[in-house]
Amino acid sequence: MTGLSQLPQTGWLGEQFQVNAVANCYSFVRYLLLALVALLIHRVYAALWTSPLRNIRGSFLSRITSLRVELFAAGGYSSYLAKTDFENYGDIYVLMPNAVGIGNPADIRALLGNSTVRKSDHYKTLRFTGTENTVSARDFELANSKHRQLGPYFNPSYLSKMEQKIMDHGIVSIKRKWDELIAQAPTGRAEVNYCNDFLYLAFDTIGVLAFGKQIEELSVNDTPTAKWVASMIFYLGVRASFQLLPNWLATLVLYPWEGRYNRFSAYAHESIATRRQFLATQTKMDQECKRPADLLQAFIDAEDPTSKVRMDSEQIHGECVLMMMAGSDTVSGTLTWAVHLLMLYPEYYKRAVAEVRGQFSQDHVITYSESRAQLPFIEACLYESLRLAPITGGLLPRMSPKGGTTIQGHYIPEGTMIAVNMFAANHHSAFWDQPRVFNPQRFLDDDSARHNVLTFSSGKRVCPGRQLAWWEMLTVFANILKDYDWELPADYTHLGPNVLDKHGHPRQMDETQFIIIKPANPDRDCRLVVSKHKE
Repeated sequence: MTGLSQLPQTGWLGEQFQVNAVANCYSFVRYLLLALVALLIHRVYAALWTSPLRNIRGSFLSRITSLRVELFAAGGYSSYLAKTDFENYGDIYVLMPNAVGIGNPADIRALLGNSTVRKSDHYKTLRFTGTENTVSARDFELANSKHRQLGPYFNPSYLSKMEQKIMDHGIVSIKRKWDELIAQAPTGRAEVNYCNDFLYLAFDTIGVLAFGKQIEELSVNDTPTAKWVASMIFYLGVRASFQLLPNWLATLVLYPWEGRYNRFSAYAHESIATRRQFLATQTKMDQECKRPADLLQAFIDAEDPTSKVRMDSEQIHGECVLMMMAGSDTVSGTLTWAVHLLMLYPEYYKRAVAEVRGQFSQDHVITYSESRAQLPFIEACLYESLRLAPITGGLLPRMSPKGGTTIQGHYIPEGTMIAVNMFAANHHSAFWDQPRVFNPQRFLDDDSARHNVLTFSSGKRVCPGRQLAWWEMLTVFANILKDYDWELPADYTHLGPNVLDKHGHPRQMDETQFIIIKPANPDRDCRLVVSKHKE
């Protein structure tokens, strides 16, 4: 009886416990919602009445949360956000509760030239190893030291020593592949994916220069190899973006690519060690006579002339990985957009072809110096591609300096993030006539126009490798225009000179951005039919 009499009591207590648990849970949710509402009210009040940025234009959502920017970045749409914000709000606008975006080239140049303005902590995402590299360094003096270390090795005199390697793994490599494809085609016309081919040659060239030898996975230039290169570049970009996540989550997301990166990283360490061992066995006279001329040797020899500091192996490793990502994507991306844009504007394609074929015979391989001296319109086409489709066309964050700064009449307090909108700078109507139109003629005999293209940044933090990029781009672009006739495939109907965007101009291919802007659908959009030009 005792046990039976306790059953209802136990059941009642259990039910009471459940009721209490539900009530407590309800109370918790209610208080949580109240707290969130209070936080929202506080943020709205601060954004509209107390924020020092309250008088600057911008969306309501951007004033109360950074989630908008973070979601666009995670989805690869930072460049789209940069475009739409500039079009909607102009030269300065609220990007996040404590951040503004700026798009006027004069304001951007002044900001980047200010030695008291440092990069934001977001640049930590580009620290691929445990040490700072040329791009990730936020301390101004450290950044200057790195630029002083590397400056002598990115000037024309040193780059000329690397020219044969640049040519062999650049234009000679792509000509070999395209010639083989054309020879195999019954019609003498072969379809190529120029995005993949440019990415391969750029990655291969930088790999040889940064590691002193060809990366094993790049021994064959075929589609699987191009996919390997693309996945490696994608991994480096996403890995950088995901460094802001907890380590366990970033590791989980990036696991499919981790093995490839580890092999790549080990290859970098091995290359540095091998080169140091080689140098250690050389006599002083041998070192002067047989010293390799490449980026790896430049990183080893690099010395700050002021402090006499050199890079250690870990720092060299970081610079090598940075060059592989930034260097290869910069070159391949610019070449890809240049070809794409010439196919959208056939009158300029014909003019570029006429210029180069009027200067050089088909059996001549055009060098960098010849391109600079004799092909101004082809160089202008690359400048216009860098302007119209800037590969760094998203948002580059800096921090307002001590004491704050004033931009467009608005005071920006110390510690506020100032995001440089590169798309806006390269499309600003006060600096560019018909900015949405591809028109290389704007760069002919106009140094000020070239000066206003900010894709490689500006001031003391300008990209140190820009001269190397130009060396690669000009030699490839000039020679493929000379040696091949280009046309779009017959089934390529979704884009072309007569497929217009909402502004009435030829519609450009879709893009995505994980640090660097690239085609969103290269297998669909970057197809080209090439044939050998016959004189």
